[in-house]
Amino acid sequence: MVISRHQHKNRGYKQTVGNFSSCKMGTSISYSSLLQKDFMYWLEFDPDVLSYNTPAISFDYYSNGKQKCYAPDFQVVRRQKKQIIEVKSQKVIESGKYQRLYRFLSDICDETGWIFVALTELEVQREPFLSNIKLLYRYERENFRIDEYRDCLEIVRSIVPTSLAEVCQALDDQKIRQNVLFKLLFHGLVEIDLNRSIKSDSAITAVSEKIEWGVLFND
Repeated sequence: MVISRHQHKNRGYKQTVGNFSSCKMGTSISYSSLLQKDFMYWLEFDPDVLSYNTPAISFDYYSNGKQKCYAPDFQVVRRQKKQIIEVKSQKVIESGKYQRLYRFLSDICDETGWIFVALTELEVQREPFLSNIKLLYRYERENFRIDEYRDCLEIVRSIVPTSLAEVCQALDDQKIRQNVLFKLLFHGLVEIDLNRSIKSDSAITAVSEKIEWGVLFND
């Protein structure tokens, strides 16, 4: 089996199961499995990800003398690198067919300046992290005034370390919407341990020293 160096942008697309509404990309992006959909929450959450798309560019290859086309799941552009990412079940990734295919894809990506990555449900569906970022993503599409963000950050900074319930009470006392806090949590500007389920007694530990205001506005 040989992977062609020729890459197509309009071939090898996979059957669409649904569409994910991406705040980062400002559009709906198709997915062909629920595992792909879950991975999109990671891409939305990760500040190092500048853009992503699926299906990714596709590759021609030859198997048993026949030309075939294969489109990896994601094309991801980060601040300092570009990735082609496959998101499949561990059983699929460990199969001989995909192991051979991934070795060839990895070689081609190396030659063209991309980095090939294969992920399974063990990485993508890690709990409670995934459920936490799904919860916080609900607030990503909301827009608030810059003074609301500043007032919220000032209140949190004045009382950390503290609990989520105490921060919410302090915000209520100052007539600041709690949703502002949850959007700040999604962007990591207010710190909470996402490896533990978010609850009222979850610890709020710090406020970021450097605020990139642009990430908070969905313009």
